[in-house]
Amino acid sequence: MNLAVDLKFSKDEFLRWVQRQEGRYELQNGRVVMMAGGTLNHSRIFNALSRALQNRLASTHSVMTSDAAVQIGEDIRYPDLVVADTATLDGEALIVALPTLIAEVASPSSIHLDFGIKAQEYMSLHSLHTYVVAAQDAPRVWLWERGGDGKFPLEPFIVEGPDAALKLKHFAITIALVEIFAAILAK
Repeated sequence: MNLAVDLKFSKDEFLRWVQRQEGRYELQNGRVVMMAGGTLNHSRIFNALSRALQNRLASTHSVMTSDAAVQIGEDIRYPDLVVADTATLDGEALIVALPTLIAEVASPSSIHLDFGIKAQEYMSLHSLHTYVVAAQDAPRVWLWERGGDGKFPLEPFIVEGPDAALKLKHFAITIALVEIFAAILAK
C-alpha cells in the first residue's frame, strides 16, 4: 500500500529531504508518497532479475536497485530496478538521467500503478527502451519494448510459464523465466 504523506516539496527540496529519511518515498504531483514494503517473493524475484541482468550486462550497463531515482517531469520515482549505460552515469548524482530499462515487481498494492500511471510515466522517457513488470506469484512477465518507429506498444507482450524466456531485443539478451522465478517454482 502506498500512502500519501502530508508534505509538499519541489523536486530539489524532495531530493534533499529524502536523503535523510528511513524508508522509501516518491514524489508525485509535489506530494510525498510513502512506499510500502514488499513480500519475500517480491524480494526474491527482484534479486533474481537483478542478478540475471547484472550477469548479462555488466560490461556495458549498470543495474541499480530501488535506491536509484528516475525523474519524470517534476515527479521522482524509485523503480525496483533501473538499467542505464554505464558511460552516462555520474556516481554522485541522485537521479539516473538516462535509464534504458525499468523493471517493477508487481504487488497487490502497486499493480494498478505499475500498469497505469507508472507505465505511462516511464514510457514517456526518451531514453527508455524497455519496461518490464514481473508477477510475484507465477512465472509471468509483461514486456513493453520501444519499436523501430520509436513508440511503445499500447499493450505489453506477455511472457509466461516455467519454460518461457524473456527476450530483451535492445540488449540482445535472453533470460529464462525459471532463472527469475526459481524461488517460487521450488515450492
